[in-house]
Amino acid sequence: MLAVYSPVNCMLHAGKLTSIDVAMNAPAPTLGTIQREKSRDFTIGLVMGWLVYLNDILNLNKPMSEDQIELCAIEVTDEFYSLKISDLAFLFRKIIAGHYGEFYESLSISKVLTFFRDYFEERCRLAEKQALRHHADFASRDEFNYSRNFQRIWTAKSKKS
Repeated sequence: MLAVYSPVNCMLHAGKLTSIDVAMNAPAPTLGTIQREKSRDFTIGLVMGWLVYLNDILNLNKPMSEDQIELCAIEVTDEFYSLKISDLAFLFRKIIAGHYGEFYESLSISKVLTFFRDYFEERCRLAEKQALRHHADFASRDEFNYSRNFQRIWTAKSKKS
């Protein structure tokens, strides 16, 4: 089961993730779901695998140590449990592409958590816009606009009297 969520496997399909919107709406499990279905240790190990992948692919002079990777994975698992595997693939793709700036040949827990926070804030802003848009679309439908329907019924009853 771990191979399904492995960074290498997910990154092969990450090209389909063209935006946060696509990643957010992809049919993928969240870290919280994986933790609930498998275990916390499994989820931490999964995130550690992603961080090891990032460490290796960036070919840094001063990569994160095993202890740093584990601590960072714990923080990510605890703080960003609502992110989906598709979010991880998109975020790591952006990190690798340099979207979050230069690493100056090193990677640290604080840098990685900053990347996650920035991504998460952007994702939350997008989700809020989508929810507001969905609400506005729903509210504008005549059949669901109770105030207009009530007014129409009230007017019709008044005319009959």
